[in-house]
Amino acid sequence: MAGFLLFLTPIRDAFFKENDPTHAYAMLAPHLNNRKLGPEEKRAVYELAGLILRKQKKYDEAIQIYSAIKDWYQIGYCEMLRGNLLATRNYWARTTEQRENHWSLTLFGMISRQLNHYPTSFQIRNHIESDIHNLISAMQFNYLENVLAYADFLIQINPEAYKFLGRSLMHSSWVDRAGDFLLKGQKALPNDPEIYFHLGEYSEKKQLFEDTRIMLHQCLLISPTYYPAQEILDRLPA
Repeated sequence: MAGFLLFLTPIRDAFFKENDPTHAYAMLAPHLNNRKLGPEEKRAVYELAGLILRKQKKYDEAIQIYSAIKDWYQIGYCEMLRGNLLATRNYWARTTEQRENHWSLTLFGMISRQLNHYPTSFQIRNHIESDIHNLISAMQFNYLENVLAYADFLIQINPEAYKFLGRSLMHSSWVDRAGDFLLKGQKALPNDPEIYFHLGEYSEKKQLFEDTRIMLHQCLLISPTYYPAQEILDRLPA
């Protein structure tokens, strides 16, 4: 198993580091029908293949891949990204049969504006940023707005929630929408150097360079070894 996972390394590098899903899938595809794969090896290959296809918005193909390993959560996720709420609910119901407190309960509740479940702080940290990014990438803007409407709820469970939302919006090129959440994040966590760093990033993207300097200097005042902040300061125009 360990040797095979080593074999997957260049494929993962092509996908995650080089952002080249086409090349990654070309390397991975010949192994999808390898009958010598053990159950864990097959799952590793198919999970990566499904993720690559999902990134390419090839949802039908991704669903076929995930069906082969009975990954109901990822099948439902693909259905969500293509706007099929009923199918999403049905597949995620199968997910929660296996894991009662699964994140899908929270995510479905938010996108449908029918949330009646409390996630854990850890779940919010692990999932919310990628969900925001994926909804934007899939142009599911109604679902996105529904999730953002629960920001004040999420902050009660995880005090970093505003920061997570603002950072994901900013890194997904929704810079204008990111600002309000980042500012709320600063009020929620006034001693967090990371939120000042992200406010500095935001200000730089808005070409508000004096604000950028103020935010990044505040970041470094709290955490003098926060080197990414110094890197931005060093490249700012005089």
